Amino acid sequence: MERDGRTAAAPARAGFDAWWTLTVVSSLYVASYLNRFIVTMVVPDMKASLLLSDFQVGMILGPAFAVSYAVAGVPLGWLADHYSRRMVILGGTILFAAATAASGLAGSFVAMLALRICVGIGESSLSPAALSLIAQKFPRERLTTAISVFSMGPKMGTAFAFALGGIIVGGAAYATRTLPTLHAVEPWRLAFAITAIPSLFIGLLCLTFREPGHPDAAAGRTGNADDSVLRFLVAQRRLMVPMLAGFGLLLICGQSLISWVPSYLQRQFHWEPVSYGPVLGLISTVGAASLVVKGMIMDRLFARGIRDIHIRFYTWLLIATCPITVAAFLVQGRVAFVLCYAVAGVITIPCLAYASVAIQMIAPPTLRGRVFALFSIPLALLGGLGPPLVGAITDYVFHDEARLGWALSILLGTAIPLAIVALRVCLPALRQAIDANEPSR
Repeated sequence: MERDGRTAAAPARAGFDAWWTLTVVSSLYVASYLNRFIVTMVVPDMKASLLLSDFQVGMILGPAFAVSYAVAGVPLGWLADHYSRRMVILGGTILFAAATAASGLAGSFVAMLALRICVGIGESSLSPAALSLIAQKFPRERLTTAISVFSMGPKMGTAFAFALGGIIVGGAAYATRTLPTLHAVEPWRLAFAITAIPSLFIGLLCLTFREPGHPDAAAGRTGNADDSVLRFLVAQRRLMVPMLAGFGLLLICGQSLISWVPSYLQRQFHWEPVSYGPVLGLISTVGAASLVVKGMIMDRLFARGIRDIHIRFYTWLLIATCPITVAAFLVQGRVAFVLCYAVAGVITIPCLAYASVAIQMIAPPTLRGRVFALFSIPLALLGGLGPPLVGAITDYVFHDEARLGWALSILLGTAIPLAIVALRVCLPALRQAIDANEPSR
């Protein structure tokens, strides 16, 4: 690898350090999602304890995290392009773990909102730095598979949040009943403190892999680097605008599903977290495993000359499964719901994997962290609209929290078809951008 201003050569093969780096950052991604979504498991108890409305819950589940995640991603992406990516990741981990633990101390809507903002800031450090490391350490022909492994993090993290979260909430309830020192502690508060522990330990493993030299350190030090990011985004507007629209709509759906399905199961089927948690966890685990399989398929098709396969493949899946995803909240019975929701959990929710690969394929090596961070801002903001939008529909349209399923069906039935159209529109520009960027890697 060349340094001191010269472009780094693409690695010929992925060695041990590349795979170990991928293992650590992927594990941390899993832990971050556990921190992010444990709150969805305690909504009923938190809502009752803090006297919240559905709309306020939606603000905590959505914008509080999404806005801070998006805004903080820009300066943290700049840090990832200029300084040690390992330390950027470690610092963010300490922040979001501490904020998660402190969420158990919140006594009001404002306090919980502020702490979820801190969680968002901390977690925004991970993806730009981790993806930059992965793209630099893996050869182009294995990049989709590597990023697919990393992108298992949200699904595995959600699985842990549902499966372990149910156990944690149930165990916390048992502990507060049986241990005299914990009698005054509400179980949902104890669950937050327990959830934060794994992230701190995994974060320290960032010190065990190599920090390679930045692909173009000299370019990163010049005053024109940020202008280059803007010029790149403007030059690729025919690709970026429809990509943002398509993936933004899908993130609205995904964030709504992850945030509200636990409450839906409790309201509609009277399922408790300890019962439905393992089921949702299994669905998320299958979805995570499927990402690797899909990544391998896309790598093969890419090698055969289908240059836009990273998004084209996803649109095929969306077209085939959209009716089932929408029907999930209209069917009667737990089994029927679980079967239909499994389709959404495996196909619809994990959309960021495809966007991440596309960005790493088209962005110049010196700009990857900032391009991904800037691209993530509108995505995070749009995704954050999902939970409060659903809450607003139940509160102000139906005036009935029991109509939560209808609110979700309306959202899915509108957003997914529009997303399919937007993503199909961007395919020609994606092919051109990938071909144009190939020599720079």
